[in-house]
Amino acid sequence: MRTKILLLLAAAFAGVGIIVIANDALAKYEEPNYSILEKDGDFEIRDYPSVIAAEVEVSGIDASAANEAFKIIAGYIFGKNVSKTKVAMTVPVTEKISSEKIDMTAPVTTDKKNNSMTMRFYMPSSYTLETLPEPIDKRIKLFTLSSARYAVIRFSGFGNEKNCAHHEKLLNDFVKKKNLVSIETPVRAFYNPPWTLPFMRRNEIWQKVSS
Repeated sequence: MRTKILLLLAAAFAGVGIIVIANDALAKYEEPNYSILEKDGDFEIRDYPSVIAAEVEVSGIDASAANEAFKIIAGYIFGKNVSKTKVAMTVPVTEKISSEKIDMTAPVTTDKKNNSMTMRFYMPSSYTLETLPEPIDKRIKLFTLSSARYAVIRFSGFGNEKNCAHHEKLLNDFVKKKNLVSIETPVRAFYNPPWTLPFMRRNEIWQKVSS
């Protein structure tokens, strides 16, 4: 994960008053439930039930965009909402990149990209859409994600662009090998605070597939 995101994630985990050592952190934070349909080394095919999420979309796909997105949602769960209610931190934090190409037909063909990043926090299961505090920042969207099936690859190390892109390629090969049909763009999921040693980190790429 990008350096600025890691620093903000450090503040997020510290903000809930928990000192974390390595992967013991994960036991203290709720994550969405899922069932494993198939496991093959670092690859899994999972079914996720519906879950409530908070997300924000910002322009750009670089570190500054990730920084902006994280601050917006982290502010919401730390009490920057109408009722000033704190919402428990959960894992993972996910991000998805959108890139649109527009072809110009004259006088020459040129590619232009409309890039954006969507970052998402999953809400604790104790909440409903009706009981979640109302965001002050109207860029934050609260909604229920439908149940879905994902092909997933898990990996350690830093969640930087090079490492994520490499594992996205491996996951894409796995999806093709299993004759699955990809839906939407892949999602990058990050589980650990920044002080976790690289070899003990849990990072994942999720590829939604047809069930």
